[in-house]
Amino acid sequence: MADLADDQSRIITVLQLGPSAFPPGLFAGSDDRALLGLKAHANTINHARLVALEETFPRTLARLGLDRFNAMSREFVDQPQSRTRNLMALGTDFPSFLVAQECNVQTVDLARIEWAWLESYHAADARALALPDLSSWDEAQLLAMPLVMHPAVRSIQTTGSLAGEMSELAANGAPINATVLITRPEAVVRMQALEPHSAAILAILQKSDRMRNLLSAAIETCGEAKALPSVFALIEAGVLASPDI
Repeated sequence: MADLADDQSRIITVLQLGPSAFPPGLFAGSDDRALLGLKAHANTINHARLVALEETFPRTLARLGLDRFNAMSREFVDQPQSRTRNLMALGTDFPSFLVAQECNVQTVDLARIEWAWLESYHAADARALALPDLSSWDEAQLLAMPLVMHPAVRSIQTTGSLAGEMSELAANGAPINATVLITRPEAVVRMQALEPHSAAILAILQKSDRMRNLLSAAIETCGEAKALPSVFALIEAGVLASPDI
């Protein structure tokens, strides 16, 4: 069993690091034939990784152009940390990689949003708290209600308008330097740009443990006229999971 585990480890090392890590005698038959087979397999894996990046960041690809995006992708997948990631997690560091490649801030923001969208899509399921749920509790229960962030919620602070690339943000007049909220209360991922006061309340919500704390801090920060509608809008967007009370 130990020999099998050792052989498996050596095969994985070869697949990750390439022909330079190929140990002689690992496979039956000649080393040349075994190495040729591994190269073919490695090419298949490499192509799958490049396709995965294209499918994960389609709008970033469109912004950069196919040639530039593919050149960056090839360099990215050759990095040691990329070789050890499965396809689902491959794009984790891609936005940071674009920073290192001196891409402009809008391109980096776009990649961050696309990755956050995918994280939200694959996040754990949970029933989102809905506004009608609030009517079933009395005032004391409502104020004491624990705040549980929905596992699919993501937020990205942008540094410039992306309305040109993202029709979802253009639809509600995305402001410059907006916080982009991504939620998945049901089966479909939603995305919207938040006004500054709503973004401020979202930040408060992420740090609050009870509804009374959220309402108190939100009213103090934005005033009652803006606070309460914004809290209700965030709940309606699906930022909270239904608490077990």
